[in-house]
Amino acid sequence: MSIPQIGSINNPVTGVFGTGNVQVFSSSGTWTVPTGIGKVRARMWGGGAYAGGGGGFAIRTIYDLSGVTSVSVTVGAGGTSTSSTGGTSSFGSYVSATGGTNNSTGGSGSGGDTNTSGGSGNSSNGGGGVGNIFGNGGNGASSAISGGAGASGGGGGNTSAANGGSGLIGTGGSWITTSGASIPPTSGISGTFSIDLIGVGGGGAFQQPGINGGGGGYHGTSNGGVGGLPGGGGGATSNGGAGLVIVEW
Repeated sequence: MSIPQIGSINNPVTGVFGTGNVQVFSSSGTWTVPTGIGKVRARMWGGGAYAGGGGGFAIRTIYDLSGVTSVSVTVGAGGTSTSSTGGTSSFGSYVSATGGTNNSTGGSGSGGDTNTSGGSGNSSNGGGGVGNIFGNGGNGASSAISGGAGASGGGGGNTSAANGGSGLIGTGGSWITTSGASIPPTSGISGTFSIDLIGVGGGGAFQQPGINGGGGGYHGTSNGGVGGLPGGGGGATSNGGAGLVIVEW
């Protein structure tokens, strides 16, 4: 994921932080403290579960980096059929966000100034949406109802009559069997890029993946209902979306 620098980012809640520098971690690594930098803001999403809950979210500003030269960054993996729970994302020991669990609850943030949870999901229906700064992710649907709305939408239910849940801005998908057509979920991000709007996408309907943190819809035989990046829970028999860590200074 490519993140623009200061002047191109529109964050309606958190604004541009510090000098406006941003580093995105889509895989684990190390953040090196630049010379003269005394504070940092880290936000993270845990991985979505295989056929289960969405990842949790946390954001924290660390004001004292005295004596700190680097911080280890862990990015939680999305759950798979062999390792079903989503991985935990963390910024050193300062703040973390756990992943969703298979056939159960979403992950949660810990140690942040703001901590939210992913929505729940289960192996018969849709995956849960990831949490973000605006609140908790939507729950994956149960039975033939549509996915729950939230800061990110849950996945759709287990029939073609059930839509994906809408996120804060992104809309959930729908599946129309009578015409063979489907309307995919939307991400909610358009125009000027916003880090704040990562994780507000819609959940997938029947046989659809989620988008921008939305949970995947039910898919009984293949991976059509994968969770949307970052941290969306997968629908039945589907992988969860990987987590993400963003560091600003």
